[in-house]
Amino acid sequence: MANKISTDIATVVDITARRNDSFYLKTELTKSDGTLYTLKDSNQTDYNAKFEVYNGNDEIVLGFTSLSTGSAVPVYDGIIDVSSSDSSLTIEADASKITLRSGSYKYKFYIYSGSPDNETNTIMIGKFKIVDV
Repeated sequence: MANKISTDIATVVDITARRNDSFYLKTELTKSDGTLYTLKDSNQTDYNAKFEVYNGNDEIVLGFTSLSTGSAVPVYDGIIDVSSSDSSLTIEADASKITLRSGSYKYKFYIYSGSPDNETNTIMIGKFKIVDV
């Protein structure tokens, strides 16, 4: 009998958003025992977060980050708030950012730290559907 081990902690959640509407999503990260997930690296620096939406060709067509600068459209910086005090990630994008055509996409929401830990953890994946009218 074979044993299986999975290191994939991502939860599959399908999201529907309306084109040209504001987008708000708040998640709280907890461990399997119910305790809060630590959103700081070993240097006590907050993790960064990215939310990326992909088309059928695996190209990023929309993205949000917690970074203050450095990304280019269609990725927008400063849209995700990482709160280590309550282990939450909040995406708050105004309507001008949600301009994708109606249709189905896929997304990945992940957190990551730089040196010295160099950790990346995908926390949510799924379908990202845009509806209109």
